[in-house]
Amino acid sequence: MAAWHLRSRVGTAGLLALAVLDVVLVNAALRSTHSNGIDTSPVSSAYPSLESTVASGSPSPTQSVTPATAPLQTMIVALDNNRAWRVAAGSCSAGGATLWTTVDGGKTWAKGNANLRRIVRVRPTDNQAAFVIGADASCVTELEATNDGGGTWVGGGVVGSAWFRDPKNPLVVRAPGSAVSQPCGKGAVVDLAVLTGGLSRVLCADGLVRSTTDNGVTWPEVGKVAGAVALAVPTDNPAQTYVARLGAPDCTGVQILRIDHRVATSCVKASIPAGPGQIALSLIKGGGWLAIGNVTMRSTDDLVTWKAS
Repeated sequence: MAAWHLRSRVGTAGLLALAVLDVVLVNAALRSTHSNGIDTSPVSSAYPSLESTVASGSPSPTQSVTPATAPLQTMIVALDNNRAWRVAAGSCSAGGATLWTTVDGGKTWAKGNANLRRIVRVRPTDNQAAFVIGADASCVTELEATNDGGGTWVGGGVVGSAWFRDPKNPLVVRAPGSAVSQPCGKGAVVDLAVLTGGLSRVLCADGLVRSTTDNGVTWPEVGKVAGAVALAVPTDNPAQTYVARLGAPDCTGVQILRIDHRVATSCVKASIPAGPGQIALSLIKGGGWLAIGNVTMRSTDDLVTWKAS
């Protein structure tokens, strides 16, 4: 791997400013015909933390958390057909967070320095620049930025300006402005899809998908899919919502399903990891990327067929 090179502080400052984009309000958003409420009680401190339920980025099959109820431990964020970032979340106590980038459709991956012991969100702008939100051993949330694919990092970003899943509590989502909510009530937030401004969607452990247009004040229901383990929204059509699903009829592997039309676009035959949270989905115009354990797959024909990189 080529040596990393630090770019100018001006460039890094600009990247840190990307987090501020999460607070820009949108004029149009998906509205649901369902109006199920959410748990408005104070954030629970009794629920087991991520540290007690998921001890590392690759949990053992003997842990009590099942694949359908575990927050993502693998994340993949695609920029286009060739470029993507992939992250293993790790944990505050055991560490293990890893970060990789590719520019050739996943044929080769360059490893960056994750810097944090745990990562709960990555937002790239290209194959070099991104910000991540995570935590160190103390599990205090931090935002850091890189301009060289993860080789070096600059901290000091305002965590409260971005969306992220709480590193310690799987029930909690934090929104721009330090707003805190429990969109799944007393259930875990498996995945978070950040769109823009006050608009985000979550996948709950019971397969319920909720969407907010008001920075997490309310979370109306979008749909529910049994066995859903990952959530994604197309970059070119944010009104649509897709999930990766396990246990679907007539699909031995991972089913990709558009939930607003209840239409399955494809069945990806694959060996499913025993550990929870190891499946992630990212959609781009005309296709998408799917992480299944250590395998990365791509679709370039509108999610009809998938091939391993």
